[in-house]
Amino acid sequence: MVTGEGAIPPQERYRLDPRHIGRGGFAEVLKATRRDNGEVVALKRARRVPQAEARLRREIEVQRSLPHPNIMPIYDADPGFSWFTMPLAVGNLQNLRDELDEEDLASILLHVADALEVAHGQGYVHRDISPGNILAFPSSGSRYRWVVADWGLVHRPPRGSSAPLTRVGETMGTEGFAAPEIWRDGTAVTEAADVYSLGRVAAWFLTGERPASGEMLLPGGQYQHWRGFIRACTETNLSERLGTMRQLRDRFQGVFALKDEPAAKRARRLIEELLLGDKAQLGALISLAEDHEDDAAVYIDHLARVPTVDIRAWTTSTPDQAARLAVHMARHLRGSPWEDRDAQYVGTPLAFVHTVIQALLEAAESGLAEDVAEDFFKAETHWRYEPQRLRTVEWLADLDEDDGTALARAFAGREDVLDYYRQPSTWTCRCRTLGRLLRR
Repeated sequence: MVTGEGAIPPQERYRLDPRHIGRGGFAEVLKATRRDNGEVVALKRARRVPQAEARLRREIEVQRSLPHPNIMPIYDADPGFSWFTMPLAVGNLQNLRDELDEEDLASILLHVADALEVAHGQGYVHRDISPGNILAFPSSGSRYRWVVADWGLVHRPPRGSSAPLTRVGETMGTEGFAAPEIWRDGTAVTEAADVYSLGRVAAWFLTGERPASGEMLLPGGQYQHWRGFIRACTETNLSERLGTMRQLRDRFQGVFALKDEPAAKRARRLIEELLLGDKAQLGALISLAEDHEDDAAVYIDHLARVPTVDIRAWTTSTPDQAARLAVHMARHLRGSPWEDRDAQYVGTPLAFVHTVIQALLEAAESGLAEDVAEDFFKAETHWRYEPQRLRTVEWLADLDEDDGTALARAFAGREDVLDYYRQPSTWTCRCRTLGRLLRR
């Protein structure tokens, strides 16, 4: 065991069990019994590795500065910061998951969010929220009281001459749960990093799958109603992610409220409110479409009716998202049954995709425009809706060399698509590359 100046060996005060309760990179936890009063506690002590004692000191200082029922308290600590004691938990979320349900998950999220909001208010970011670091204690009001532990990797504002413990490029947090920005630079994190990790905990809990770094993990089936919340918490792009615990709690309020509402019914309500002037509903409709990418009705009957001006503004602000949903729309047009919809209505979803492509080109996102155009051209050829074909031909004819060349690549290997747009044979293109491709 590491011992610093003024250290007291834990054996002077405690009888230590020989087996570990847990073991991490910097410390190990053992069950211990206080010699003077028989109190049973958990004792955490630094391992013989670099920075272990410094991390434990930081953990002690931070946890002592955060008195909160959902933050692990410190009972006793070595003056040399080589060990400390805390209450002995029933278990952690990792090993208790199988006996819990989504109502328990709701309690966990709210308890942890409350704790983290207090920490964030003092400038602390935990950086290692994961199932193993969320501990359970008996509670009179519910099954468990959930407590955030393991603050050894906490990021806190610089203080005086204290040396930073984290270097740029150093691996931080638990793989699959740590926010991607932590892996790039653990010293430049915000509250949003803990939002991400808590969202990944929810995704793991509901799917039973360990998250893979860099890959979105969303539940389906009976837990479909959680998708929007988890997506909002775990967006890789910080500008699209919930940024604070307050925002997380606000978004969480809708999870159960929408549990039994069919997606298409909700989409109809959202588009009707949008068309009546409530612009705030656009984001909710887009999120709903992302969460129900296999629901043709959400896309064709409702998302397709978003006004052109709103499609353009949305595409400009979040081009990746707009391109992704436009591709889903085009694929539904080709692969989903049309059922009893009016044949002329096909022009509405086709126009939606066409508008996204135009806005992408105007935003200099030619690569995304090319991706969407490939599916758009296939969908339009599939339907052979003449009014849209004429609009497309007129638009293609006026594209400059750069944009026309990008879209020419979307025609690659599809002679049936090319033949469709070669009518009438007299039209010409400003873009020479596209013109040569469309010329017989």
